[in-house]
Amino acid sequence: MLLRLLTPLIRAVLRWPIRIRQRWQWARDEVDVAPGTWVARTAVLGKRVRITGPAYIDPCEVGPYSILGRLIIRCANHYTEYLNIQEIAQRKVIGGKSMLKPMERPVRIGAGCWIGDNITILEGVEIGDGAIVGAGAVVTRSIPAYAIAVGNPAKVIRYRYPDEIVELIKPVDWWNWSDEKLRANVDLFELDLTTVEPAVLKDRLAQLD
Repeated sequence: MLLRLLTPLIRAVLRWPIRIRQRWQWARDEVDVAPGTWVARTAVLGKRVRITGPAYIDPCEVGPYSILGRLIIRCANHYTEYLNIQEIAQRKVIGGKSMLKPMERPVRIGAGCWIGDNITILEGVEIGDGAIVGAGAVVTRSIPAYAIAVGNPAKVIRYRYPDEIVELIKPVDWWNWSDEKLRANVDLFELDLTTVEPAVLKDRLAQLD
């Protein structure tokens, strides 16, 4: 009985070094995580990621400069063929085997994405660089780069830019640039990519180092 009571405390103490390392990495990479957010120990948040509201985040990868609202990223799934489904009851009360299925693939969110509020993203989903997911969506399938997806289940309704522009900017991994290079190319970030001529953008991209 005493061991059962002490087990949660022991686990919490053992987690502290991992949590401290996680927070140190966030501070180093200027990651902003809203209070009340739970982030799995193995989740990887890229440079300057912002989580603007309380969120629940299972193991995943989030690319640099992405914005996440109040959302749930769930990589866990339950076995449904047994009498009980609840994991805690199964393991701690009944003493049976786990009701959680092994994770097959983590969620991957690209760089420079905008993931809105009240969104659920399920296991194995990949969201491409620069994609936008509208508020309230349930994402069950992968979303291409620079697409805009909404709904339950989430579906692509259009792309942020014309097709030719999307193809031109796909190789531009600006999120890996130094701050100095970002500032030196400020005009590129003030360019309206919905109206710019592809030839003009192509010439401008050719000037990058």
